[in-house]
Amino acid sequence: MNPLHAILLGLIQGLTEFLPVSSTAHLTLAEHLMFGGRPMPLAFDVLLHGGTLIALTIYFRRELFQVAMGCLGRDSEGRKLALWLFLAMIPTGLFGLATKGVKEAAKDHLWVYGIGLVCTSGLLYLANRLSCQRNNLRHEDQAGRGLGDLRASDALAVGAIQGIGGGFGLSRSGSTIAMGVFQGLRLPASTRFSFLLGVPTIAAAAVVELRGLVKPLLRHQPLPADLTFPAGSASPALLCGVGVLAAAISGYLAIGLLDRFTRKPRLNGFAVYCLGLGVVMLVLGTTGALGHH
Repeated sequence: MNPLHAILLGLIQGLTEFLPVSSTAHLTLAEHLMFGGRPMPLAFDVLLHGGTLIALTIYFRRELFQVAMGCLGRDSEGRKLALWLFLAMIPTGLFGLATKGVKEAAKDHLWVYGIGLVCTSGLLYLANRLSCQRNNLRHEDQAGRGLGDLRASDALAVGAIQGIGGGFGLSRSGSTIAMGVFQGLRLPASTRFSFLLGVPTIAAAAVVELRGLVKPLLRHQPLPADLTFPAGSASPALLCGVGVLAAAISGYLAIGLLDRFTRKPRLNGFAVYCLGLGVVMLVLGTTGALGHH
């Protein structure tokens, strides 16, 4: 593994974590193309998630400060938002654990990611269409609810789809944004809730992945080969540094891009992209063009 690999993986992680195109599908395809299907080292994967978390924290620093003040009882709106984020994480955790085995098994089958991307495409198209219809309504109260009008049912539904997706080609951001719109939220409000929900979600995912790294260290055992950089790789510190930097910068840019794109319904471009890549991965997976790892 060389610095170019690390930068490319960081860019892919940062861009696709927030754009509604499935980071898992893109990283899995990249691993097949770069390393013959061998997954990137676990420590590097966790650090890339840390880079995207940095991007989220900087971009939404005001909202996160409001949530923090709400947890301290100093901001009523922040307290409500913190409650909805906590509530959404409950079905995310339950469905995430229930589907973990399926998602692990899917890593060997690119066609599964193809199906997930096609499903993402359909969700984005329907959400965009519904948002356009609402924008054409004359009455403001029929155009959807804002972030301050979130309900418990919205948080639970968005959290559930997040737990089901986010592992085999069904985009986390795409599915949660679409679910929010289906629940009656305006597209910009649904997008911001999806982004804010990404903070505890990405942090929790990093903690779960770290367990596999910490256990052998605590037992004073050598790390398994799949957790370490391959022999002949460049300096791990250099690889991690450039990868995290690439993930943080590209992630920040991706958040800003989608934030602007969803102020008016413009999700169909992402829907077309997901459909095209989904078909490609279906073909590669069913024909065995890239083989298995």
